This record gives sequence, C-alpha cells and structure tokens, in this order.
Amino acid sequence: MHRTTIGVFTAILLSAGLPALANAAPAPDEASIAARPAFQLPFDCNSKWRLDTWAHAPALDMVKEPNQVGTEGAPYRASADGVVRQSFYHSNAGNMIQINHGGGWFTTGIHLQSRAVAVGARVTRGQIIGRVGKTGPTSNGHPHLHYEQAFDRNGDGFASWGGPGTERVRPFFNGVEYGQANGRTWRNVVSRNC
Repeated sequence: MHRTTIGVFTAILLSAGLPALANAAPAPDEASIAARPAFQLPFDCNSKWRLDTWAHAPALDMVKEPNQVGTEGAPYRASADGVVRQSFYHSNAGNMIQINHGGGWFTTGIHLQSRAVAVGARVTRGQIIGRVGKTGPTSNGHPHLHYEQAFDRNGDGFASWGGPGTERVRPFFNGVEYGQANGRTWRNVVSRNC
C-alpha cells in the first residue's frame, strides 16, 4: 500500500464498518512470551519481503522485494505448526485465515487471493495455506498480505483481529521483533520458513 493511500485505507475501513486499525494492547506476560512459537515469515524459504506497519502497527502489510513483482499469487505459508481456527471470506477483509498455534498464540492473514485450508485442518510450518492477493475492499486493490500475530489474553479460544482493542501483538519472525510503531518499514526481510 502506498503512503498516499493510508487516509483512503482508513476511510474505507470506517465506511465499511471496520474500526480503523490501531496499536495493540499491552504485550503478553513473560511466561507467555517464553512459550511463543518459533514463528517464521510466511513465505517461500529465502524469498525477500518488505514489511510495513503504515498506520496500523503492530499489524504488517507485506509485499515482495525488490519491486513488489510476484506479490500477487505468492504462496502464503504457515508461520508455525497449528490448527486452522478460521477460514472464510470476510466482506471487508476478503479471504482470511487464522491459525491457532497453541499456548494462546494465533496468526491471521487477510486479503488472500485463495485459501487452501479449512477450519479444523492441522498445518505444519511452511505448508502452503493460501495465496497472497487483494480481496476485500480494505485491500484498496493493492496486492499484499495483511498479517497479524495475536495472543488470546482473555482465554476464550479466539484471537480478535483487525482493529483497536484486539489481541494482536508485535510479530516476531526468526526471533526478530517487528511492528513496534506506525510508519515503520523493513526492507529485504528474508524468509527462513525452510
């Protein structure tokens, strides 16, 4: 998503009934962090991606480096082992998949071109679970993966996503933290989802 579309993106979210995306609630406690899965970037091994928070940290929008060519249709791979909790078409977010990785940890990807897994399916890290796309009006017609990691703070077996007050947290890939603040960009992040 280009910086000039941030205001349009927020306006679309509000008019479409989704709250504007905002910063996450406080981080999980230390015991929960210790149990965090070894999340990897959800793409082909050794591929390079640009990660942007835009105006919705800690959520990340991801496009292929160096020039976004190959973003649309790129394989979306599970970041860690888990069980598919949600897999459906959302009227604003488009095709979405949420995986329960155990211990209260979840990942959610939206705007997918396609979904290759159904609710209840067991997945392994690196397994193709969908394809990157631009579905749903909040994609603003720009191919990218909107990605969130979350921790189920209230213990209800779900992880809320997509807006202020949700359970999303700063994502980690290969032990490195991202999503610390709005307006941040990380270039040439290499997937170690091998």
